[in-house]
Amino acid sequence: MTQGKLPYLIMDADEHSQVRMSDIEAFIDPQFRDKAPKEVVRSDGTTDTWYAGRPARLRQKGSQYQITMSDDRLRELGVKQGNEDLRIEGMGRPDGGGFIPGALLNRLNPLKDLDDDERREYVAKYARMREETGTPARRVEILDEQGIDSAVNYLNFGSESNYEHDIPALYATQHATNRWCAETWGFTYRDRLFTPPFISLVDPEMALAELDYILEHGAKVFQISTGPTVHRSPFRPELDPFWARVNEADVRVCTHVAPVTFYGAQGSEWDEEESTVGDMNAFQWVMYYGDRPAYETVAAAILQGLFARFPNVKLLLSEQGTVWVPYIVRKMDHAFLMGRRGTWGDLTMRPSEYFRQHCFVAPFPEENIRPVVQAVGYEPIVFGSDFPHGEGLPEPELYLAQLEGFSDAQTKMIMRDNLARFLGKAA
Repeated sequence: MTQGKLPYLIMDADEHSQVRMSDIEAFIDPQFRDKAPKEVVRSDGTTDTWYAGRPARLRQKGSQYQITMSDDRLRELGVKQGNEDLRIEGMGRPDGGGFIPGALLNRLNPLKDLDDDERREYVAKYARMREETGTPARRVEILDEQGIDSAVNYLNFGSESNYEHDIPALYATQHATNRWCAETWGFTYRDRLFTPPFISLVDPEMALAELDYILEHGAKVFQISTGPTVHRSPFRPELDPFWARVNEADVRVCTHVAPVTFYGAQGSEWDEEESTVGDMNAFQWVMYYGDRPAYETVAAAILQGLFARFPNVKLLLSEQGTVWVPYIVRKMDHAFLMGRRGTWGDLTMRPSEYFRQHCFVAPFPEENIRPVVQAVGYEPIVFGSDFPHGEGLPEPELYLAQLEGFSDAQTKMIMRDNLARFLGKAA
């Protein structure tokens, strides 16, 4: 492993790989094969994704990267609009392209001080890395190159919004994806690459069956949607047998920001059309993309009594930032001190204390986390690189610039110890 500026290896709460639709179709129960996700070619030559025999609920028209990268910002980096130097094949645009890791950052952008030759070398290096993220063995080699001990690696964001009309097909698709991962990738590879399978909580019995499957196949972390599960709380009492099993098995729970959720539909109340993240205007992006789904999920888990009923449950929120944390913690504590009760069970301590003991949050790379530290301390904060995405960090140690003034012990908590504790690994 590469040992860098830090005298220990880093733990990363947010990395990514991809699963192909053809893999899901190959592993799905034959009776549901016609309902697996499929790419369908339109008459104009473009493609749509179909779920359970229907087109996707939303079809992306633009790109979040085209919105994020202004002409002025590209000129600052010495790149003309339309120049492909910083783009590679992968996720992120309608044509299947994506940006080199770090290309969409500002203060921490690793490209800004490079000359042309250095930029070409950098692009070649990370294009190769990104293209080679398709196997767990190679992913672990990349972790070694980056000085990372272990990472939570997201393959799947679920498809609840596209399958709400056919719940059996939803679970068949999720099980096929989880089965593919278990048999070809592994949920816990060498105890270093933790790839969370996705479980929808719309149906208690099917959710419990899927939980038993992933536990039998070595999962130590699993993923649920951020926000409600097909218009219902994932923490409602009829799911207590599910959460009791999670509590008993001491398996961890995580969520990740998703390009399509049920939140976007609420924009109709403000005369806003529902859209994917790549097409969201300013109002939609602020209100329905990241912060609100994250803090509503945390508030529901705490105030609806999940952690009070099941004290071993721990929740990680990846790529959802932290600017919302001081606000929601203060609001929850205020409600508690006013004597307002939990939905399903009484709270025995302040909501902020439940947050400290049960929740872990990964800041965006360029956020100021000092207000978060003031609100909840250091224990809930974990490092997340978002590698290999364009807005992510290509090298984890770039994040140390955000921790200037923190003690060595505080830095180690954020860069390693807190996520190690979440994953049950030695700090």
